[in-house]
Amino acid sequence: MNNLIIENNIVRGCTDKDILRIEIPEGVVAIGDNAFSNFEKLYNVSFPCSLVKIGSNAFNHCAELKSIDLNNVNFIGEYAFSGCSSLYEITFGEDIGYLCNGTFLGCSSLEEIVIPQNITYIGCECFRDCTSLSSVDIKGVMEIDNNAFEHCTSIYNISFPPSLINISSNAFSFCENLKTVVIQNRFIDIDETAFEYDVNIIIKAVQFSTAYNYTQQHGFSFCPTIIDNDYRVISSKELSRISKAGILIRAKQLDASKDEMLIIFDKSAKEKIDKLIGGNKDG
Repeated sequence: MNNLIIENNIVRGCTDKDILRIEIPEGVVAIGDNAFSNFEKLYNVSFPCSLVKIGSNAFNHCAELKSIDLNNVNFIGEYAFSGCSSLYEITFGEDIGYLCNGTFLGCSSLEEIVIPQNITYIGCECFRDCTSLSSVDIKGVMEIDNNAFEHCTSIYNISFPPSLINISSNAFSFCENLKTVVIQNRFIDIDETAFEYDVNIIIKAVQFSTAYNYTQQHGFSFCPTIIDNDYRVISSKELSRISKAGILIRAKQLDASKDEMLIIFDKSAKEKIDKLIGGNKDG
């Protein structure tokens, strides 16, 4: 059993701190707090299907740990993998609902992270100082807490899902290479320091949204973007009326002989367009 200390199906630690590999046996349901903290030579851990919980600081500063598969885990404690500077691959499952504070703080070899739909909250400092992290795929997150991605200096672009309603203080501060931020929620709450010291970012969002107001207040560049598309075919006269009303659309001529124009617009503008030119005859 790799000199593991197991009590009531919970791994409490290991008698050999110089161990290189650990295979947690089937039947174990949890790894206790600090169980493998500062196991500096540990590079490989195999989790059983029965494992559902990893305690706080469980693998803190396991500097040689390379990858982890969390497919069956539904809870990861605070700072569980912080300081795992060689960790480059993380696989999440469908049972975990949120990420605690500092879970992956200082995982400086991590280049890519896919946060699945079931994870709705990213805690304080969760990915802080992940300096190699360049690809962040956030699918269903509702809140990103303080300093969650601070000093993630390799992030260049990021797109937030419509589910995101809050970005807290310093969440992306000192992300010095961050250039493009796409915000799909029209009413998102963004703390005034959320992107502090990110001087070159362009925020793409719906015009006159809260994200638009944020850029005006803090001097960031803004690019109006159609997020949730709708479309219809109209005449050139109708297009002129819509354009004069200042509604953001994209237009393409379909057939000049029939005076048909295809317009693509944000769904939030549908009611305004219907009032200007009438409802869509095609439904």
